[in-house]
Amino acid sequence: MSVAAKTREPLYPVAYAATLAGLDPKTAHRWLRGYDFVHKGQQRRSEPVVPPPHGLPANDLLSFEELLTLRMVRGFRQHGLGLPTIKRAAKAAATRYGMANPFVSKAFRTDGRQVFVELEQQGAIRGDEKVLVHALTGQQQFVRVVEPSLFKDVVFVGDVPGEWFPIGQDHAVVVRPDRALGAPHITGTGVRTDVLADTVQAEGGDEAAELAAASWYGLTREQVRDAIVAETEWRSRKAA
Repeated sequence: MSVAAKTREPLYPVAYAATLAGLDPKTAHRWLRGYDFVHKGQQRRSEPVVPPPHGLPANDLLSFEELLTLRMVRGFRQHGLGLPTIKRAAKAAATRYGMANPFVSKAFRTDGRQVFVELEQQGAIRGDEKVLVHALTGQQQFVRVVEPSLFKDVVFVGDVPGEWFPIGQDHAVVVRPDRALGAPHITGTGVRTDVLADTVQAEGGDEAAELAAASWYGLTREQVRDAIVAETEWRSRKAA
């Protein structure tokens, strides 16, 4: 199976994907499923931000592309864009690039700002967001928003994401849909970060424990430390 196919293969429970993406699981579910609400006494429906193509079956598994799409939507929200604007951009980009998850394509990285330019020209941007979108459509501003949100630590295979380095490419932790069942692990190995963190904790959590884990799994202490850093961040989100 190709990497492109793997990126679309359901692997991640929504709650787990949300943790990796830096989101509350309830927020992730609302973005993926949509939700009903009451406005001025009327029942209304907020549609999904970017609906997963396989429609979230009973086991609620997301693909690697969908995991990274959650990160991108989170990045836009952090920069002040509302969900209606993000939904319009997602729909326009899906049409433009012919992709279910257009935000995580190399094409969007290259010229995705044009999607927002066209939405603004069509009058599809809310009045209170026009200043934000106007700033975003500048080339440099788009890069400042999009790069940190997704692409800085993603390695592409063709037009699709193949690897994600969640704590940076200068560290050893990687997420790949074709290795370790999609779980975060030490690059070049199949050793999962959660296994390393649990091993160190079970051995006392000190320097000696880190060195012991490194020896047992054929790693360096720095690689073990990277795993602990990543897992500590994800586990703190779960506990929050």
